[in-house]
Amino acid sequence: MISPSNILFRVYQRMIHSLAFYPTLIALGFVLACLVNISIEYQPWLMAIKDEFEVGLVRNADNARLILGTLVAGLISLMVFSFSMVMVVLNNAASVLSPRVLPGLVSSKSHQKTLGFYLGTIIYALLLITTIELNGSDKVPSLGVLISLGLGIACLALFVYFIRSISQSIQVEHILSNLYHVTRDVFNGRVSKMAAQSPAPHWPDDRKWQQVRSQRSGYFKEINSALANEILSDHDLTMTIQVHRGFFVIEGHPLFKLNRKVDEALINKLLDCFDFFIEEYPSTHYLFGCKQISEIAVKALSPGINDPGTAIKAIDMLSVLFSQRLNLPDFDFSESEEGPPRLFLNELPLDQLLQQILGPIRTYGAADPSVLVSLLQAFKNILHQHPKSEHKAQLLRHTRSVLETADENLATPRDREEINDFIERINSAAKVNLPALTKAKAC
Repeated sequence: MISPSNILFRVYQRMIHSLAFYPTLIALGFVLACLVNISIEYQPWLMAIKDEFEVGLVRNADNARLILGTLVAGLISLMVFSFSMVMVVLNNAASVLSPRVLPGLVSSKSHQKTLGFYLGTIIYALLLITTIELNGSDKVPSLGVLISLGLGIACLALFVYFIRSISQSIQVEHILSNLYHVTRDVFNGRVSKMAAQSPAPHWPDDRKWQQVRSQRSGYFKEINSALANEILSDHDLTMTIQVHRGFFVIEGHPLFKLNRKVDEALINKLLDCFDFFIEEYPSTHYLFGCKQISEIAVKALSPGINDPGTAIKAIDMLSVLFSQRLNLPDFDFSESEEGPPRLFLNELPLDQLLQQILGPIRTYGAADPSVLVSLLQAFKNILHQHPKSEHKAQLLRHTRSVLETADENLATPRDREEINDFIERINSAAKVNLPALTKAKAC
C-alpha cells in the first residue's frame, strides 16, 4: 500500500521544479486579494474615504470597463511575447549547451514569478470587470481599478527586468556561473552537516545484513528520509542504500540493506519511500551540477561549436568543486531526530566521479593543449590545497591519464614543453616524480 506521505513527497518533488509552481501560488494570491478588494469596495467607511480623494479614482463605469479591458489585452500580449523568448532561450540552450540544463532553466524562479505576476494581474482585472454593473449604475470599483493600474505599471517594470534576465540567460557564462553556485551551495550544506555531527558518522559494516532488491526500474534520485527515518526508528533498524543518486536501477538490482531480517510488509513500506524520476536538478545533488558543467564543456569542444575557452572555464569551476568533494566521505547520511543516524546513502567514489566528469573533457579535448594544460592545472591546484589527502593516489592516477593523452595526441615540441612544465609543478606540489614527455614526437 502506498503511503499518503510518500504520495505528497513525490508530488512535492515534482511541483517545486515545475514551471507552473510559483505562477499558481501567485495567481491564487491575487485572486484572494481581489476577493478582499471586492468585499470592501462599497463599504461605507471606504466610500467616505474615496469621496475625499478624487485623483486617480474612476467614477464612470464605461471608463472603468475600458481601462480594465485594455489592461487585460495588453498584458496577455506582453505575457505571450515574454514567454516566446523563454522558448527561444531553451531551444538555444539545448542546441549550444546541453539538453540536460533545460530542467534547471525551466524551473528558474525568476521566470516563474514573472509569469505568476502577469497571470495574477490579468485575473485581478478580469474579476473586477465582472463586478461593474451596467445601465449607468454609480457603483464603480474605483479602488480596484486604481490597484489594477498600479499592477499594470509594475508589470511593465517587471518586463524590463525580464528582458535583462533573458539576455543574461543566453550567455553561457551566466549558466555556468549559476550551476557552479548551486552546486557549491550543495557541497557547503553537506560539509556543514558532516561537521555538525559529533562523533563523525561512519559507514556501518553491512556485509552480513539483509539485502533488499528493487521492485522498480528507473533513475534513483531521492528518498523520503523523514518517513524512512520514522520507520527505521520505530523498528530499531539501520539501513544502507547500495546505489548512489542518479544510478539507473533495474528491477531486481540490490537497492538497500537492513541490519536484521524483517517481514515483507515492512520492506514494502521502505521501498515505497524511494523516488525515481528522469530530470537532473543541480539543487538535488552535487553530482548533477558537476555533470551539467562537464557536458557544457564537452559540447563547447565539439567541432560545430569549437569554444575551448568555455571548456577551460568549466574545468576551473570543477577544480574548485572537486576540492570541496575531497572534504567529504564516500557516503551521505540522513540526520535522525533521536540518536545517531540510521539511514546511510552510498555516494559515487572520487575515482569514478573524476572519470565521469573530467574523463569526457580529456577525451574530447585530447588534441587541444590548452584544455590538457587546464586539466593538469586543476589537478595541481587540488594537490596544493590537499597535499596530505588520502585521495592523492587517485588524483595522480587521473593526472597520468592526462599525460598519456598528451603523449599520444600532441606532436608539436612547444606544446609538449608546456605539458612538461606543468609536470614539474605537479611533482613539486605532490612530492612525486611523474616522468616528463619526450621533447619531440613524430607525427
